[in-house]
Amino acid sequence: MTLIVLHGVESTGKTMLGRRLAGAFGAQFLPEFGRVFCEIHGTDCDVEDLLAIGRSQQANIEVALLERPTVISDTDSLMTAAWAQMMLGEMPPALLAARKADLYLHCAPDTLFVEDGIRIYGDPVDRARFDMIARSMLHQAAVSSVEVVGDWNERYRIASSAVERVLQRASQA
Repeated sequence: MTLIVLHGVESTGKTMLGRRLAGAFGAQFLPEFGRVFCEIHGTDCDVEDLLAIGRSQQANIEVALLERPTVISDTDSLMTAAWAQMMLGEMPPALLAARKADLYLHCAPDTLFVEDGIRIYGDPVDRARFDMIARSMLHQAAVSSVEVVGDWNERYRIASSAVERVLQRASQA
């Protein structure tokens, strides 16, 4: 089983990149549960909401890993921890306890922010702060990550190369 997670702030192409990678590598793509939650309940989340989002995303990951040997997930509880820190100024430790990915693809915020009615941190200062928090979660969890930057083609090139390496290591194990 190989888990690859797209990590980073809003509007950095995580969903688009994840779907493209899943298609290229025959993996299962797992959408972001938090987005659906916020479309239904709104974006004014409290600690309990974020814990529920993190638990649900992780449960979806576990089911997906039972169904397919490779899963590419549009976020996980580590990114939900970053959301908690950004929104509430605190990070529930339970969000750091979940399974970690074999690879995190951190999508840098060097893309144009596109408002879609759900995204909330489009201001450049907020976006930079949120990116710093997201990066700190990767560091705090001591996980393997690759920085994904550039235009859409460059992002795909960087990400697909990293996925190839992880899948090659997994097949040799």
